Amino acid sequence: MSDSSKNYQIFISHSSKDRDFAWDLSVNLEREGFNCWIAPRDIPAGRKYELAIMEGIDTCPVMVVVCSSNINDSDYVMDEINAAKRRDKLIISVFTEKGFSFSPVYEFLLSRYQWIEIWDGDIKAHLDKIITAVSNEIKPICKSNSHSFRTTTEAGAIASVQSVNTDGGLNNVDSIRKMAAKGDTWSQYILARMYGSGYILNGSYSEAVKLYKLASSKGHLMARSVLHSLGPSEEDVTDDDLGQWLEKNYDKFLIWADEDNPIAQCDIGWMYQYGKGRKQSYKDAVEWYRKSASQGYARAQNILGVMYRDGIGIEQSFENALNLFKKAADQNYARAQYHIALMYHNGQGVEQSDLTAVSYLKCAADQGHPMAQNFLGYLYQNGFGVNPSDVSAVNWYTESANRGFVYGQYNLGIMYLNGSGVDQSMSIAKKWFEKAAEQNHPGALYNLGVFYEHGYECESSKSKALELFKKAADLGSEEAKSAYEDLSSVS
Repeated sequence: MSDSSKNYQIFISHSSKDRDFAWDLSVNLEREGFNCWIAPRDIPAGRKYELAIMEGIDTCPVMVVVCSSNINDSDYVMDEINAAKRRDKLIISVFTEKGFSFSPVYEFLLSRYQWIEIWDGDIKAHLDKIITAVSNEIKPICKSNSHSFRTTTEAGAIASVQSVNTDGGLNNVDSIRKMAAKGDTWSQYILARMYGSGYILNGSYSEAVKLYKLASSKGHLMARSVLHSLGPSEEDVTDDDLGQWLEKNYDKFLIWADEDNPIAQCDIGWMYQYGKGRKQSYKDAVEWYRKSASQGYARAQNILGVMYRDGIGIEQSFENALNLFKKAADQNYARAQYHIALMYHNGQGVEQSDLTAVSYLKCAADQGHPMAQNFLGYLYQNGFGVNPSDVSAVNWYTESANRGFVYGQYNLGIMYLNGSGVDQSMSIAKKWFEKAAEQNHPGALYNLGVFYEHGYECESSKSKALELFKKAADLGSEEAKSAYEDLSSVS
């Protein structure tokens, strides 16, 4: 049975592909004092999914439907709307996608009801509209200073390249700089891409890397993805020892490179790319990578593919990127297999296909690539390209977590917290959140704060909870910022 003590008010209906938006919506509504029912959070362990859904709808006087093109393929959403109509519930449609067309059935089901447009994704800016829409039916219970766990997993470092809007050119740079200086991670990411590609701004790869690092440290996934995929290894971007060693032995490497040694050519390209022992030059880096890649060296093919994909030091070309990744992948190079999977998942230069993404991810994951393992777990959990399986998700998250990948650690903690695909265990969840928190994962820090606030698996400590909430807030977590302010106000 649903938890009647919680007094649910708003049932949030959503496609699995709109889960992140739906969860953000529920968090914002609950901060305003409304109790929301949302799957899978409010489905008790062991309870049949369909029965729990119907109980949730029965309990709530209001249903909010997250509307995008994704619901056209969701039988669950259709069944939920029909159930709400039969029970004479107030239904409010929240549109998150501009210009999509309903299937005729959905158009018929929802045409009589109020809708609200949130095309820009800014829930907070439109929250008053939703509250006004539901206020005739329900009132907020209270605003609570007691905070709940963050219970959603994250896809992790998924490359999703957005084209820089060049309208206005230099006229927009100052405003982007100002926003970046204020800590806006999206602006930091865009500015990094401007520096990295030499587009609009004079190229400066060192400045690009600094900004990618800054945005990444605050949880920006695209920045983290770029940072992880640039160098010979995830660690080499900041490995000064490697740079010093290459600088010391540059003359030897140059002789080998001139003799068409592809490894030496690739390493010299890396030196130019990062300004290690050489004056930084993307042009020279690209040329050396090309020499190495033309000889079939997988590492160089992969790095050059990343540069083409992200438009770093070279004109962006998804076609060239994919060709290079495939050449490296054909040599069973795990990182290239991972990058191909991302392109198919994001539909970058190819027709979107999670089925194809999964096939490449499995190749990389089987070789121990932790990012591929984590992402594969995420796809299994959400049923993208595979039959949904929390058990398989846990298995892959575990593989990734054991290799130290922060998103794998965080996601595994969430699975143990929710009891999804594994017996629920607060102690094990806390262990994995602690490991992810050591790497400054904002969600893990926030969840640990909740542990200490309530005394779950530890002695209750307001000061420790505040410390963790503050650290997560400083890394960009709005949820943690709100929790810190709320808890600070309690005497």
